[in-house]
Amino acid sequence: MTRYVTSVIVLLIMAGCSSEADKQSKTTVMRLYAKAVADSFSIFIHLPADYNPEQSTKYPVVYLLDANLYFDVMAVTLNKYAEVGLAPNVILVGIGYKDFPAMDSLRNRDDTYPVAIPEYEMSTSGGADKFLSFIHGQLMPAIDQQYRTDTTKRVLMGHSLAGYFTAYTLYRDLAGTATGFSGYIAASPSLHYNHYYLPEQLKTIKDSTRVNVKAYFTFGGQEEPEPRDSGALSLQALMAQLTASVSQKITYQGDIYSNLGHMDTQLPTFIKGLQWILPSE
Repeated sequence: MTRYVTSVIVLLIMAGCSSEADKQSKTTVMRLYAKAVADSFSIFIHLPADYNPEQSTKYPVVYLLDANLYFDVMAVTLNKYAEVGLAPNVILVGIGYKDFPAMDSLRNRDDTYPVAIPEYEMSTSGGADKFLSFIHGQLMPAIDQQYRTDTTKRVLMGHSLAGYFTAYTLYRDLAGTATGFSGYIAASPSLHYNHYYLPEQLKTIKDSTRVNVKAYFTFGGQEEPEPRDSGALSLQALMAQLTASVSQKITYQGDIYSNLGHMDTQLPTFIKGLQWILPSE
């Protein structure tokens, strides 16, 4: 859990600076039992400032993973950016857990596929298909029923292991599984998982009938593997492999933020990715 401590402190400070804005925001929280996962999740929902259930306007929906950590600051940031035309008005749906400690352990279960190799010493892993089934089959219909959503504009975004899940969901999409998403944003995805299992799987996708799909993947320049890491791909090599595997099938963009580390990429990636995938009209 210590790998998140620094980011938690920074994010809490940022969210605290906007506490008054939070009080006035259109945010609700609910607990939802996921049949596919056999567990309950905390679902955070933030509506744009101009949302009016009596009007016919429909909004893109952004599904944000690791919501216990990122939801508050992203809700405030998107509000402010939308006010000045730097971001689109969206319905933000955060998928989280009972609390932060639960998130820090259970994300291993939900964000990964296949089961982790023994050297990772994960007590639970490999549940990404069940998690995706919950999101697509249960959560999305619930959100669409309750709010004015544009079902052609749904974006999934996550960081680290949640970035891996985002990339895995894109892979399932390209392989022909209905995911419901038209946009994918992955900040520092843990693509080294199981010796680069997912990048290798992406290379096997020969063709795709998906159109109007965008994906934005990033890494921090300080994430460059150490020379002693046998078998590790350089960031440039990994990015080149992703581009070759994905860019011929969908609209893809990848960036390396030269001066950022693994725990620095999430917020700039989320904002820049949304600005690119859902440009303000």
